[in-house]
Amino acid sequence: MAAPDQLASDQPASEQAGAHAPERLAPERLAKILEVTRNLAKPADLDGMLYEVVDAAKDLLDAEGGTVWQYFPGSHELEMRVARGLDPIRIPADRGIVGECVRTGAIINVPDCYADPRFDRAMDQRTGHRTRCLLTLPLVGYDDSLVGVLQVVNRHAGVFDAGDEAMASALAAQCAVALQRMQMTERLVSAETLRQEIAVAREIQLGTLPKAPPELQGYELAGLFQPTDDTGGDTYDFVPATDGALMVLMGDATGHGIGPALSATQVRAMLRLAQRFGAGLDDTFRHINDQLVVDLPEDRFVTAFLGRLDPAAHELSYHSGGQGPLLHFHAATQDCEVLSPTTFPMGAMPLAKLGPARVAALAPGDIFALVSDGVFEYQDAAGAQFGELAVMDLLQRHQREPMAAVLQHLLDALAAFGRGAPQLDDITVVLVKRLADPAIARDSAPARDEGAARDSGSGAWIETRALARSFAELEPAFAFLDAALLRAGASADAAYAMRFAVEELFTNMVKYNPSGGGQIELSLERRPGALVGRLLDPDSERFDVTAAPDADVALPAEQRRPGGLGLHLVRRLVDAVEYDYSGRRSLITFSKHIVDASTVDTQWVGKPGE
Repeated sequence: MAAPDQLASDQPASEQAGAHAPERLAPERLAKILEVTRNLAKPADLDGMLYEVVDAAKDLLDAEGGTVWQYFPGSHELEMRVARGLDPIRIPADRGIVGECVRTGAIINVPDCYADPRFDRAMDQRTGHRTRCLLTLPLVGYDDSLVGVLQVVNRHAGVFDAGDEAMASALAAQCAVALQRMQMTERLVSAETLRQEIAVAREIQLGTLPKAPPELQGYELAGLFQPTDDTGGDTYDFVPATDGALMVLMGDATGHGIGPALSATQVRAMLRLAQRFGAGLDDTFRHINDQLVVDLPEDRFVTAFLGRLDPAAHELSYHSGGQGPLLHFHAATQDCEVLSPTTFPMGAMPLAKLGPARVAALAPGDIFALVSDGVFEYQDAAGAQFGELAVMDLLQRHQREPMAAVLQHLLDALAAFGRGAPQLDDITVVLVKRLADPAIARDSAPARDEGAARDSGSGAWIETRALARSFAELEPAFAFLDAALLRAGASADAAYAMRFAVEELFTNMVKYNPSGGGQIELSLERRPGALVGRLLDPDSERFDVTAAPDADVALPAEQRRPGGLGLHLVRRLVDAVEYDYSGRRSLITFSKHIVDASTVDTQWVGKPGE
């Protein structure tokens, strides 16, 4: 029986006793090798396949026994996988005769083991078996990598000769390929098992998130979690408190994958448990923090926002452990306030004393946004980041839309910005909006002008609609525009001009940029004495509609060049057209003067030309 030796030798393989030049295989031996090859190609477990190799070696070489050692390059070790009557052992890959075979990659033929100082007799003493001669061969895979070592012991008649070496080499080549194939199969099976386990973990993690935000009188809530891997370290939650308030959580555990996902889920579970016992904001934050200090490794922590929304007082009291920046959009001033964290991340250190909670007063129309760094630090192919200003601008532009729609606008904007760049971090967003009184929202919501001062005069308001890049969107665009123009009190002429401009400009955007990213945004603003329309394409090449040449309408029809007539008419039907382009973002603004009348003419409603 082959055994590893304790003493290494520097004797070259070419000087090993019994080493000869390889000989050609006899036909009958070649036939046996082919039979073994066919057997090794059959489906089998790894150990079963290796026993097949050892049995074939014993038969072909007329030997008493054999051993297969599997090589592990990561740890540079050999493991005895097959040896009749012996338990598997693992040894360093630089030990004894097998170690020299690993080092040199050469056949080692030892005719008298007890005369070789490298041979370890301990195994013989343990088994009561005497090893006389030994043949050791490297198992080299199809990519020339070492996958193991084959040892054959005690030829029944004499010692192993050159013909035996040739025979064993052919067998070792087949064994190496089969062993490598089985190793790859085992890795694939393990990977698939892990993939399935991760899929289950993902399902469990996503299943713990709120199915839908709770309904809270006077407020609209929305949440989004999009992990960068199958599982992520972010989480969020809305937990009703016993006094009618609502606890709001967003957490981001360091790292990615299952470990951080467990940490994030632990924070959420502890929050819910604390609320079952009626714990207040301060105690809940401090106890979760102190428990994470005990549970997490020293280099791990969780940045977390924990707030208490009081719908009666319209106040959001909170502690922000390393989570920031926080964004508070003020509807009255149309400004976005940037707030910093209030304390250290959860789990970083015990909190013997926690400072007072910060309080955000929410006025009608205000939006409080919790945004993970996976959004702010989202990168394009050049490494540029999406940034805080882009999020602030998006909140302002879509403030009057449902919060779920705002989340979708954000995802669309990230996709358009990244242009195929991979997501590098988890994306999590929580939006808390205090609803405005319907009458106030309709009649006096503040107007927004791209790049200009905002008009807060009497009767100013703005409405927005997102449209897909499709001609089929013209119908919903007209329906939206008709309702908005009717509320604006537009005359038939003004309404016709605005509708014609929308139809022509939107059609051009769809026709000449069908593959752009994101949705096209249509908005209508009612100002004292004017209607202002806007079409925003977030992803387009530059095309300045104000610089397009006028059509020569005096020419006979047969002499006119096709194209340009629509833009020609738009510029004459409305009073002003402006174009702004930056960062692949095209904005067309068009306006029409109107006379504020005490009555509303509703006879214009219909498509242009009808």
